[in-house]
This record gives sequence, C-alpha cells and structure tokens, in this order.
Amino acid sequence: MKIDSASISPVGSVQAATRVSQISKVNTVSQQDQLAVSENAQVFQKLLQKIKDMPDIREDKVTAISEQIANCEFNLDAASIAEGILSPNGMEGK
Repeated sequence: MKIDSASISPVGSVQAATRVSQISKVNTVSQQDQLAVSENAQVFQKLLQKIKDMPDIREDKVTAISEQIANCEFNLDAASIAEGILSPNGMEGK
C-alpha cells in the first residue's frame, strides 16, 4: 500500500480549519468573562494594605520604655510575664 501526499493534505486543511474555529470560539468567550470581587474581599485588601503600611517598630513604645529605663522606673513583673506566656493567647495583647 502506497500513501501519497495528495490524499493527506485535505485532512490537514480540515483539521486546521477546525482548530481556527475552536480558537475563535475561545476568544469570544474570554472577552465576556468578568471578575467580581466581594465587598468582604475589598475590605480585607484595604486592611491588609494598612497593616503593610504600619511600621515594624512602634517608636512611641520604644521611647517610653527607654525613658523608664533611663529614670530607673522600668519594672518587670515576672509573674505577669509567665502568665502571658502560658495563656492560650500568649502575650498578644501586651
């Protein structure tokens, strides 16, 4: 059996035409796609940006504690530190 190129080319052109029509269908669908972000996601994004804008070091607390140390007024309460470490929430609020 001998296969020549004349019998194969029409199949190739049909396949190519089918692919082009499939691509054009995909393009029309993607143009209609829309993205909707919920209100909660928008609020979350704004809060996340505010957190990113906050400084890593709270200068007001550093200054206050530095002044207390300089004036020999800074006292550590070991019991409250231990309690904070051992509590389920840790020392988050301190």
